[in-house]
Amino acid sequence: MSKFDMAALTWDEKPRRVEIAKNVAQAIKKHVPLNKSMRLLDFGCGTGLLTFFLIDSVKEAVGVDTSQGMCEVFLKKANENNINNVKVLNIDLTKDKLEEKFDVIVSSMALHHVKDTESILRRFYELLNENGYIAIADLVKEDGTFHDDNEGVEHFGFDLDNLKTLFEKVGFKDVNYDIAHIVRKEKDGKEREYPIFLMVGKK
Repeated sequence: MSKFDMAALTWDEKPRRVEIAKNVAQAIKKHVPLNKSMRLLDFGCGTGLLTFFLIDSVKEAVGVDTSQGMCEVFLKKANENNINNVKVLNIDLTKDKLEEKFDVIVSSMALHHVKDTESILRRFYELLNENGYIAIADLVKEDGTFHDDNEGVEHFGFDLDNLKTLFEKVGFKDVNYDIAHIVRKEKDGKEREYPIFLMVGKK
Protein backbone atom coordinates (compact mmCIF):
# COMPACT_ATOMS: atom_id res chain seq x y z
CA MET A 1 0.00 0.00 0.00
CA SER A 2 1.21 3.49 -0.82
CA LYS A 3 1.11 6.28 1.73
CA PHE A 4 -1.81 7.72 -0.25
CA ASP A 5 -3.73 4.43 -0.02
CA MET A 6 -3.25 4.49 3.75
CA ALA A 7 -4.21 8.16 4.03
CA ALA A 8 -7.31 7.85 1.83
CA LEU A 9 -9.83 6.94 4.53
CA THR A 10 -9.07 10.01 6.63
CA TRP A 11 -8.01 12.35 3.79
CA ASP A 12 -11.11 14.57 3.87
CA GLU A 13 -10.93 15.02 7.63
CA LYS A 14 -8.34 17.79 7.31
CA PRO A 15 -10.26 21.06 6.85
CA ARG A 16 -7.25 22.54 5.02
CA ARG A 17 -7.61 20.05 2.16
CA VAL A 18 -11.32 20.75 1.77
CA GLU A 19 -10.66 24.50 1.85
CA ILE A 20 -7.97 24.24 -0.86
CA ALA A 21 -10.30 22.24 -3.14
CA LYS A 22 -13.19 24.65 -2.56
CA ASN A 23 -11.12 27.74 -3.36
CA VAL A 24 -9.47 26.11 -6.37
CA ALA A 25 -12.93 25.14 -7.67
CA GLN A 26 -14.13 28.74 -7.25
CA ALA A 27 -11.07 30.01 -9.13
CA ILE A 28 -11.67 27.50 -11.94
CA LYS A 29 -15.31 28.63 -12.25
CA LYS A 30 -14.09 32.23 -12.43
CA HIS A 31 -11.52 31.60 -15.18
CA VAL A 32 -13.07 28.76 -17.22
CA PRO A 33 -16.55 29.04 -18.79
CA LEU A 34 -17.82 25.66 -17.58
CA ASN A 35 -21.13 24.46 -19.00
CA LYS A 36 -23.41 21.44 -18.93
CA SER A 37 -22.11 20.06 -22.24
CA MET A 38 -18.54 19.63 -20.97
CA ARG A 39 -16.68 16.46 -20.06
CA LEU A 40 -14.14 17.08 -17.31
CA LEU A 41 -11.01 15.14 -16.34
CA ASP A 42 -9.58 15.57 -12.84
CA PHE A 43 -5.94 14.47 -12.78
CA GLY A 44 -4.71 13.19 -9.42
CA CYS A 45 -8.29 13.38 -8.21
CA GLY A 46 -7.66 11.79 -4.82
CA THR A 47 -10.93 11.39 -2.95
CA GLY A 48 -12.71 13.64 -5.43
CA LEU A 49 -12.72 16.85 -3.40
CA LEU A 50 -12.23 19.07 -6.45
CA THR A 51 -14.40 16.93 -8.75
CA PHE A 52 -17.39 17.11 -6.43
CA PHE A 53 -17.12 20.91 -6.11
CA LEU A 54 -17.27 21.17 -9.93
CA ILE A 55 -19.64 18.35 -10.92
CA ASP A 56 -22.79 20.52 -10.94
CA SER A 57 -21.21 22.80 -13.56
CA VAL A 58 -20.39 20.13 -16.17
CA LYS A 59 -22.06 17.22 -17.97
CA GLU A 60 -19.82 14.51 -16.54
CA ALA A 61 -16.45 14.03 -14.89
CA VAL A 62 -13.75 11.39 -14.83
CA GLY A 63 -11.25 11.26 -11.99
CA VAL A 64 -7.90 9.55 -12.44
CA ASP A 65 -5.48 8.66 -9.65
CA THR A 66 -2.62 6.20 -9.13
CA SER A 67 -3.83 5.36 -5.62
CA GLN A 68 -6.41 2.59 -5.46
CA GLY A 69 -7.36 3.64 -1.92
CA MET A 70 -8.16 7.18 -3.07
CA CYS A 71 -10.22 5.86 -5.99
CA GLU A 72 -12.23 3.63 -3.65
CA VAL A 73 -13.11 6.57 -1.39
CA PHE A 74 -14.00 8.67 -4.47
CA LEU A 75 -16.41 5.96 -5.66
CA LYS A 76 -17.92 5.50 -2.21
CA LYS A 77 -18.64 9.24 -1.96
CA ALA A 78 -20.24 9.27 -5.41
CA ASN A 79 -22.46 6.30 -4.51
CA GLU A 80 -23.45 7.64 -1.11
CA ASN A 81 -24.46 10.99 -2.62
CA ASN A 82 -26.18 9.47 -5.69
CA ILE A 83 -23.86 11.29 -8.06
CA ASN A 84 -24.09 9.22 -11.24
CA ASN A 85 -22.31 11.46 -13.75
CA VAL A 86 -18.82 10.70 -12.40
CA LYS A 87 -16.45 7.78 -12.68
CA VAL A 88 -12.96 7.16 -11.39
CA LEU A 89 -10.05 5.31 -12.99
CA ASN A 90 -7.14 3.87 -11.04
CA ILE A 91 -4.51 4.58 -13.69
CA ASP A 92 -1.20 6.39 -14.11
CA LEU A 93 -1.57 8.90 -16.93
CA THR A 94 2.19 9.17 -17.29
CA LYS A 95 2.16 5.54 -18.55
CA ASP A 96 -1.36 4.26 -19.13
CA LYS A 97 -3.51 4.87 -22.19
CA LEU A 98 -6.81 6.72 -21.97
CA GLU A 99 -8.88 6.64 -25.15
CA GLU A 100 -11.21 9.49 -24.26
CA LYS A 101 -11.35 13.21 -24.99
CA PHE A 102 -12.29 16.01 -22.63
CA ASP A 103 -13.38 19.64 -22.79
CA VAL A 104 -11.61 20.64 -19.60
CA ILE A 105 -8.78 19.10 -17.58
CA VAL A 106 -8.32 20.18 -13.98
CA SER A 107 -5.85 19.23 -11.29
CA SER A 108 -5.17 20.38 -7.75
CA MET A 109 -1.95 19.71 -5.84
CA ALA A 110 -0.95 16.75 -8.03
CA LEU A 111 1.51 18.22 -10.54
CA HIS A 112 4.34 18.45 -7.99
CA HIS A 113 4.23 14.64 -7.73
CA VAL A 114 4.99 14.20 -11.46
CA LYS A 115 8.68 14.20 -12.34
CA ASP A 116 8.41 15.11 -16.04
CA THR A 117 6.17 18.19 -16.12
CA GLU A 118 6.48 18.78 -19.88
CA SER A 119 5.53 15.18 -20.69
CA ILE A 120 2.33 15.25 -18.60
CA LEU A 121 1.35 18.63 -20.06
CA ARG A 122 1.73 17.13 -23.56
CA ARG A 123 -0.50 14.26 -22.45
CA PHE A 124 -3.14 16.74 -21.27
CA TYR A 125 -2.91 18.56 -24.60
CA GLU A 126 -3.59 15.29 -26.48
CA LEU A 127 -6.56 14.44 -24.25
CA LEU A 128 -8.28 17.80 -24.80
CA ASN A 129 -10.79 18.55 -27.52
CA GLU A 130 -10.09 21.58 -29.73
CA ASN A 131 -10.75 24.78 -27.77
CA GLY A 132 -10.65 22.77 -24.54
CA TYR A 133 -9.34 24.24 -21.30
CA ILE A 134 -6.65 23.25 -18.86
CA ALA A 135 -6.70 24.52 -15.26
CA ILE A 136 -3.88 23.39 -12.97
CA ALA A 137 -3.53 24.39 -9.32
CA ASP A 138 -0.37 23.76 -7.33
CA LEU A 139 2.17 25.38 -5.04
CA VAL A 140 4.16 28.43 -5.99
CA LYS A 141 7.88 27.60 -5.68
CA GLU A 142 8.74 26.92 -2.03
CA ASP A 143 11.73 25.76 0.00
CA GLY A 144 10.63 22.17 0.63
CA THR A 145 8.99 22.89 3.98
CA PHE A 146 5.35 22.64 2.83
CA HIS A 147 5.14 18.86 3.20
CA ASP A 148 6.02 17.18 6.48
CA ASP A 149 7.29 14.24 4.42
CA ASN A 150 8.77 14.89 0.97
CA GLU A 151 8.60 11.27 -0.18
CA GLY A 152 7.07 11.28 -3.67
CA VAL A 153 7.43 15.06 -4.02
CA GLU A 154 9.22 15.77 -7.31
CA HIS A 155 9.01 19.59 -7.24
CA PHE A 156 8.97 22.07 -4.37
CA GLY A 157 6.31 24.09 -6.14
CA PHE A 158 6.77 25.87 -9.46
CA ASP A 159 8.22 29.09 -10.81
CA LEU A 160 5.12 30.57 -12.46
CA ASP A 161 6.83 32.26 -15.41
CA ASN A 162 8.77 29.09 -16.22
CA LEU A 163 5.63 26.98 -16.00
CA LYS A 164 3.71 29.44 -18.21
CA THR A 165 6.51 29.16 -20.79
CA LEU A 166 6.21 25.36 -20.63
CA PHE A 167 2.42 25.52 -21.13
CA GLU A 168 3.01 27.68 -24.23
CA LYS A 169 5.78 25.41 -25.52
CA VAL A 170 3.38 22.44 -25.38
CA GLY A 171 0.85 24.44 -27.43
CA PHE A 172 -1.55 26.03 -24.93
CA LYS A 173 -2.77 29.53 -25.76
CA ASP A 174 -4.07 32.43 -23.65
CA VAL A 175 -2.13 31.14 -20.64
CA ASN A 176 -2.57 33.12 -17.45
CA TYR A 177 -2.35 32.52 -13.74
CA ASP A 178 -3.78 33.77 -10.48
CA ILE A 179 -3.37 32.96 -6.78
CA ALA A 180 -6.33 30.76 -5.84
CA HIS A 181 -5.55 30.17 -2.17
CA ILE A 182 -2.91 30.72 0.50
CA VAL A 183 -2.10 27.94 2.96
CA ARG A 184 -0.87 29.13 6.34
CA LYS A 185 1.21 26.70 8.37
CA GLU A 186 3.10 26.92 11.62
CA LYS A 187 6.79 26.19 10.97
CA ASP A 188 9.48 26.52 13.66
CA GLY A 189 7.23 28.73 15.78
CA LYS A 190 6.39 31.09 12.92
CA GLU A 191 3.41 31.22 10.59
CA ARG A 192 4.45 30.60 6.99
CA GLU A 193 2.42 31.33 3.88
CA TYR A 194 2.36 28.95 0.90
CA PRO A 195 0.45 30.40 -2.08
CA ILE A 196 -1.40 28.03 -4.42
CA PHE A 197 -1.72 29.22 -8.02
CA LEU A 198 -4.22 28.36 -10.71
CA MET A 199 -2.80 28.33 -14.25
CA VAL A 200 -5.29 28.26 -17.09
CA GLY A 201 -4.75 27.73 -20.81
CA LYS A 202 -6.69 26.82 -23.93
CA LYS A 203 -6.00 24.33 -26.72
